[in-house]
Amino acid sequence: MNKVFHMPFELRGVKNIIEVVYKANDSVSESGFDTLTDLPFDPSFCLGYPAMYAYVKDMKSTGYRRVCGWIQLVHREYYSSCELDSPDEDVISVDTIDASNIYSGYGSPAEIYDAPCYNLNGNAKGKWTAYTYLVDAPCRMNGYKMIYLAGFKWGYFEDMKDGKPCPEMQNIAEIDITKWREHIPYMKAQFPRYDYAE
Repeated sequence: MNKVFHMPFELRGVKNIIEVVYKANDSVSESGFDTLTDLPFDPSFCLGYPAMYAYVKDMKSTGYRRVCGWIQLVHREYYSSCELDSPDEDVISVDTIDASNIYSGYGSPAEIYDAPCYNLNGNAKGKWTAYTYLVDAPCRMNGYKMIYLAGFKWGYFEDMKDGKPCPEMQNIAEIDITKWREHIPYMKAQFPRYDYAE
């Protein structure tokens, strides 16, 4: 599955477009897995898993108006046996680049890249789903609030066949502010210093 996905959003009165490149990881070096040290698995296991890159395409905003951030929450559902109807592990977490803040990416403008791989951890099968949000970062211009701008979900299913992981990519889909609102209580509990706008 190779897909280029576009979503409109408005940041401080200026309309812009998010471009998401979503594809199967087909290169250990292109995805950077060859640079990762101490992996508990062969880097070639990354092949076939999703690789996602999202950024603002041809941003029209200028100066301080360009500042924004990405927040990503990951829902993991894993089964110790293929016969189970409900997962042994069913958790959600914030996927951050730094444990001291909530962001998966930020900048002027922000961009995000993620290429998950081999999260079975001894389980028989699993489902990994990311909820990725572009936000107006708290600052003087917005009353120091974390404001939803746009969002999408993506991910994969995985199991093992012949001793190797067998991933199946989920479709990518736009999500609206409703899902953001559902995630606010969890984000508040994990990162209470932010003021999340509903």
